[in-house]
Amino acid sequence: MAQAQKTKADPQNLTRMYGVGVMAFIIFLSNLVAVPVLPQLARELGASSAEIPIVVSAALATVVLVQFFTGILADRYARRTLILIGTLIGSVSSLLCVVATHWLQLTALRVAGGIADAIAMPALLAITATLGTDQPGKFFGILRGSQGLSVIAGPALGSVFSLVSLRTPFVVDGLFSLVAFVAAIGLLRDTGRVKSEHSLSVFYGLRSVFADKRVYLYLLLGISGMFSFGIFYSFVPTKSQVIGLSAWHIGLILSSGALIFSFVSYSVGALSDRWGRRAFAIVAQVFIVVSGMGLWLSHGFAGILIWYALFCVGETISYLLSFVYATDAFDPKYIGVSMGAFDSLMDLSLFIGPLLAVIIYSSTGQFGPVFIIAVGPAILTLFATVVWLPDRAKQLPVIVHLGE
Repeated sequence: MAQAQKTKADPQNLTRMYGVGVMAFIIFLSNLVAVPVLPQLARELGASSAEIPIVVSAALATVVLVQFFTGILADRYARRTLILIGTLIGSVSSLLCVVATHWLQLTALRVAGGIADAIAMPALLAITATLGTDQPGKFFGILRGSQGLSVIAGPALGSVFSLVSLRTPFVVDGLFSLVAFVAAIGLLRDTGRVKSEHSLSVFYGLRSVFADKRVYLYLLLGISGMFSFGIFYSFVPTKSQVIGLSAWHIGLILSSGALIFSFVSYSVGALSDRWGRRAFAIVAQVFIVVSGMGLWLSHGFAGILIWYALFCVGETISYLLSFVYATDAFDPKYIGVSMGAFDSLMDLSLFIGPLLAVIIYSSTGQFGPVFIIAVGPAILTLFATVVWLPDRAKQLPVIVHLGE
């Protein structure tokens, strides 16, 4: 394994990053509180069985599509301001969901919430990359660890507040977004204004970024985890139900995965800065492939729980390190637009994977082909990481872009 990194993070930057982590937790939490009630509320507002998934997926689909372009804002304007705008839009859109009278209104408001996230997320990624120049693994670990904790707490809170009414989680969602707005004012006061000298020709920065072949490898590293996660998150509960497991079994399996995501993000992020990244990336692909086979062959609660936990370790490492490697490779001048596009392209696999899996399962009626296709990208990534992945990406030289 590579020699440990000698650099240490600036204590002041690390303190700021923990503040960013707290604020990110609140933002992610607010996004998830309303998820448990969306299907039932959409049906009550007139949505058909075919239209309910549109309502449920509206926010995430919007983030994936819009974030590819909104990263430019994080390179041109104060990032704290963008987060303030995003949280404010998110709060207003959530509170308006309380008075929605038709499923199309609810969908439009969820799209607005997705736009809010697409504005704020590249700014969060850019802040993390900027603060964590010396130890990107540790800093991105803090960000992703906060995200994992919100995945546990958000739906749980939404389920509790749904006992009051189906509209109550949206009130809570809106209030959490307001809390994030206030937190951004207090916690991000030193992030500073971006002093950009370029115009909208920043999109030329994308061409230069993806002209570097290493970025495709880092993107593949992240997709290997996200693609399989999208499939397993849908089909592990499906298989669990088919073999007779109860709802609490399924909930425990999925909740354990979210806990593992948080713990592994924080711990492995820091360790990768000290011990090197390549070995972690290779082991992650092995975990994904082996766990996929284990989930296919398991027919009981203990087996599925253990193999899903192992998968979550591999998926988390792969997802985390893809951003850490990319941060080293991207031109700092275009870090916002680069990170936004990188995250957006990776998130596309969350849609492509489950869609492909549903087609395969509908055609075969068997879980085996589904779990095999889920680990396909990890098999390819395992070969690519062994052959080409460096232990640490080297910073790209500054490139003169067209239009400047």
